[in-house]
Formats: sequence, C-alpha cells, structure tokens
Amino acid sequence: MERVALTTDEQNLWDQIYFSEKTIQIDHDKPRESIEPAYQLAQSLLKRKVIPQIRMRYFTDPKLNIGGRDKSRKEVFERNGTSGDMILRHPHFHKYLRYFVLGPDIPLTAINEFVVLANDCDPITSGDTKEFCNLAWKQIRNSGQDTKYAAEEYFKLGLELELGEDVAYAIRDTIMRMR
Repeated sequence: MERVALTTDEQNLWDQIYFSEKTIQIDHDKPRESIEPAYQLAQSLLKRKVIPQIRMRYFTDPKLNIGGRDKSRKEVFERNGTSGDMILRHPHFHKYLRYFVLGPDIPLTAINEFVVLANDCDPITSGDTKEFCNLAWKQIRNSGQDTKYAAEEYFKLGLELELGEDVAYAIRDTIMRMR
C-alpha cells in the first residue's frame, strides 16, 4: 500500500490541485481551477498504468460501491450524464484521484497496526473478522474521526491489505454502527 510515485511533471500538476477538506467547502473557485491539472494528472497516470489495480477496481466495480444500487462509482458519473474523459474533469472526481495516488486516508500508525494483525493472522480467514473489526473500532474511538468518512477509508484499507471483501465490508459496517 504505497503512494503512487509521480514524475516531476505529475508532481507539478498534483501541487496545483485543490482537494477539499472533509468539511463544507466555501471557496468554489479552487475546485474549478483544479479541473485541468487533475484531468492532465489522471490522463498521465492512466497512460503510465501506475494506479494500483485495487484502487481502479474500487472505482469501476459495482460490488465495491456500497449503496450504489448495483452501479460502480464510474457508472454513477455516467448515469448522471458525465462520461469518458469528462469524468476526469469533474470536480467530484478529485477525491478518487487523491485515493488513486495516496491510498486510504488513514494515519500510518493505524495502517501499521492493521498490517501487523494481518501478518499475525496469515492466512486470513472469516474467523479473523472480529479481530479486524475490534481494531478498527478501537482506532476510531481513540481518534474521534467522523465515522461515515472513516468507514469508507477503512473499507479501502481492507481491500488494499487483501483481507477479503467480506472482511472489508464487516469493518466498514462496524464503523458505521458506531455512535
């Protein structure tokens, strides 16, 4: 689970992109100004084929879009009238581009705890699900993160660590049930 290595030109594009905070954004010009550099960066990454397969699958596989009504995230764009290269130019695509490059938005210490548990459980079975869910619950409780946002990021982490889709869903569901 690595950050995608960017070329110098790609890094320059990355530095021009505004990624909105998890809160309500106030400045609507910043995302608009980011559209062209985000598009160019996405095109370059796709051309170089450096986006990890699981990150692309997260965007294109309907089974990985919880609540997507049997549509992938890409198909949701298309259903809403945005298709082809225009998806890469859509401001809502920025969060997927960020994920393509950086991976799950989870503190490194939390990721490392998951890696240690995954290594301890190797091979991972359905019997290990509760341990992963408990670890996620503990991490979220201690961090005070927004559960809806964290649930999706931990789902991505489960996929990237190859815990299995069922375990990744269980982790997500555990976090979503937190109060």
